[in-house]
Amino acid sequence: MIRLRSFLPFVLALAPLTVGCKKEEPPAPAPEAKPSAAMLPSGKGKLPLRTPIAPIPKFDPQAMKNYRLEVCYFGTLTLRQARDAYLGSLGKDEPSEKKIPSFGIPGASLPPAPPTLAPPPKPGTSAASSAGPVASAAPANSAFVGRKMADMGMRAPHERNARACTVAADLKEPAMPDIDAALTTFAPFSLELSRNIAAASVYYQREEYSKDKFERGKELHKKLVADFAKLDENADKLGSAIAAWHKEHPVDMAKLDEGERLVLTAYDRARGLVLSVLAKKIDTAAYKEGVAALAKDIEAIKTFGTNNTSDPWARITVPPLSAFQKAAEEAQAKISDKGIEPDGFLPLVNGFTSVIEAKHRALSRALTAKGQVVEPKGPPMRQIPTPGQPGQPGQQVEHPDDHAGHAH
Repeated sequence: MIRLRSFLPFVLALAPLTVGCKKEEPPAPAPEAKPSAAMLPSGKGKLPLRTPIAPIPKFDPQAMKNYRLEVCYFGTLTLRQARDAYLGSLGKDEPSEKKIPSFGIPGASLPPAPPTLAPPPKPGTSAASSAGPVASAAPANSAFVGRKMADMGMRAPHERNARACTVAADLKEPAMPDIDAALTTFAPFSLELSRNIAAASVYYQREEYSKDKFERGKELHKKLVADFAKLDENADKLGSAIAAWHKEHPVDMAKLDEGERLVLTAYDRARGLVLSVLAKKIDTAAYKEGVAALAKDIEAIKTFGTNNTSDPWARITVPPLSAFQKAAEEAQAKISDKGIEPDGFLPLVNGFTSVIEAKHRALSRALTAKGQVVEPKGPPMRQIPTPGQPGQPGQQVEHPDDHAGHAH
């Protein structure tokens, strides 16, 4: 009997041949490489898309400068109301605990005085016999009334309108010699005054005078009184220069589209109403006629807008013009040959400033609709590779370069 041990060398020798006879299976293909969300710039698996920059309306330099000048001059008329309210609340005195200044409309929106509660009844007495007045008003000249007065002057955007003067002064083209000279003085003057008014308003509203015993308030008082004394002179120089320029450069209405022509007619009417209340003696009859004529102008714009729904002039300007008309009508009862009351003047000025802004927006939309735009020059495009197949170069996708000019 042959031992099994003797066959072991033959078995080991034949083993490689046995394995080689099996059919070789092809290697399983690797799964197709797909770009993951982490590999892409966006977490959602999409390339980020930047909203293209919209074309910019191509404004005529003269139109842009006129717009800034209108906001500058008419917007800063609120400084006059702030001056009258401030000086009226103090008289010839400095700010003190007894006289807290106000930049708003005197006597407007006064809150009720805090009640003075009666003490509890003493033991053994009835409530009816021991009770004093349930509530009594605080003295009219108390510091409480001054501190809590609703300061409507804070609603007047003094500084924002004054910044329009700075912008107008920086517009060297087209040259307007007399106006440019007046702006050289008025722009920094109005901006500093508006900032001092804002600082003083915050100072008194936060009752900071209780911490420094009116030290800061008296410093601001000196600056305000000095600038208030120069306000009319500086503003009138600018206003006279603007009026003279408009007289020498009238608008050719025949060259305007119908919508713009109708709006400009109403705009000039509203502008004249504001200027009329600046006179030392207001012509009340002429003012009343102007308000009635403005109402007809607005109706004409509404009719045009109804028949031309895509026209931007009527769509954008009718709401602020109507609001101004309402303010002008309400101001009629507050106008006399001696002037206009503060609570009629401030809504009139703020309303017309809104009309100025709306007119400029309408012009912007009209220019865009006509294709009178400037294509913005965006940053250069850079290439961002997207993942491809293993061993293959990625696809190149254009993408705005946020760091134009930098080496990548």
